[in-house]
Amino acid sequence: MNCEEALEYIHSLRWMSKKLGLIKTRQILKLLGNPEKKMKYVHVAGTNGKGSTSAMTAEILRQSGLKVGLFTSPFIMRFNERIMVSTDGEGDSLRGFKEIPDDDLARLTGIVKEKIDLMEEPPSEFEAVTAIGFLYFLEQKCDIVVLEVGMGGEADSTNVIPAPLVTVMVNIGLDHMQYLGNTITEIARTKSGVIKKGSEVVFYGENDEALEVISERCKKTGCTLHVPDFSLLKTRKNGLSGQTFDYGDHKNIRLSLLGKYQEKNAAVAVEAIEVLKNKGFDITEEDIAKGLAATNWFARLEKLAEAPYVFVDGSHNPQGMRATVDAVKQAVKDEKKHFSDIICVFGVMADKDHHAIIEILSEIATEIIAVQPVYVRAMNCDDLFQEVSDICLPLGIKVSNGGSVPDGIRLAMKHADKDALVLCLGSLYMAGEVRDHFLKK
Repeated sequence: MNCEEALEYIHSLRWMSKKLGLIKTRQILKLLGNPEKKMKYVHVAGTNGKGSTSAMTAEILRQSGLKVGLFTSPFIMRFNERIMVSTDGEGDSLRGFKEIPDDDLARLTGIVKEKIDLMEEPPSEFEAVTAIGFLYFLEQKCDIVVLEVGMGGEADSTNVIPAPLVTVMVNIGLDHMQYLGNTITEIARTKSGVIKKGSEVVFYGENDEALEVISERCKKTGCTLHVPDFSLLKTRKNGLSGQTFDYGDHKNIRLSLLGKYQEKNAAVAVEAIEVLKNKGFDITEEDIAKGLAATNWFARLEKLAEAPYVFVDGSHNPQGMRATVDAVKQAVKDEKKHFSDIICVFGVMADKDHHAIIEILSEIATEIIAVQPVYVRAMNCDDLFQEVSDICLPLGIKVSNGGSVPDGIRLAMKHADKDALVLCLGSLYMAGEVRDHFLKK
């Protein structure tokens, strides 16, 4: 089996199991010798900010000299991004981390497939990928694995691990409601299922409904709960090239990721690191500073070009779009930058609350170009154009039908002068197409 055949096999599996639960994940891992039971973890769950917080935490741990595994989803450019291990030097896609090589991905997929063939019913794609990740991290002798939950919590296939050293719960919002629940309380309850006896918990906070649920779960499992005090965040500098801030005793922290919400994600990561320090990990203030400064993460207000400025962002629900729009407003204000236009190349998945997302985006856009990402769940471009038109034309915002993502980008660049800002956003599933377009250029 080569890498192409491995990916074809992985994608041939169901995206999700018919029934949520851990039975099949446990079956396949038992057949593989339970690699998940032989490692230490930081488990990261929640709605918005899982990827960024995981990346920050992993980079700080790498700076301390540990060999770190990093498991995230979805991928942006290459499938291999989902399974990465820290290196002593520069990595392929995330600074200091290297993607699983094609040969290893093919080999381990073959091993997992042999075990799946022994099962009465195959696992889902995510369950299979989780098993591949565990095998690779064990082979690489990782000291610790930063493990990002998929979309769920209690029934998520990553939840087969023993009690992690620390469970991180990032911001909880309304997303994947058809699977997780219709209210913040229901979603928080589902996601809090990753909290296990023997772990400590860091929760983002800022939501009383979610905090009540997380607190109850911590009391039930005997876990200590840590909630960052965001009043201790003091922004020193905020612009389109990064930001500098203080968090309590952590002073003059440099962060290349943009947005006040990323400062908050960084505070959550720092609280998780403090828990690990109390458990005996040798992590210095310098490690924290270097780790946060070094963290790169695709499609989180990532700058791709200047004159005009072009950013790509993966905001895909109302809560995420609110954070992105507020970050753009704040960065523009702090930098005292005036843009001639703010042109948004916008694509979204059909199962998202696109109406609410468009209303938030209309606060900053002078033009919105509707596009359709190459993904099965993407909203039809003509339908999106119509919905954007209904909301934005009465507000005096120009609306265009861009068709494909590359065509939409070309139209945006045609309309943009050197003093414009072009934002490509609405879904992580279109971010790869956007990055590919600019990287080729």
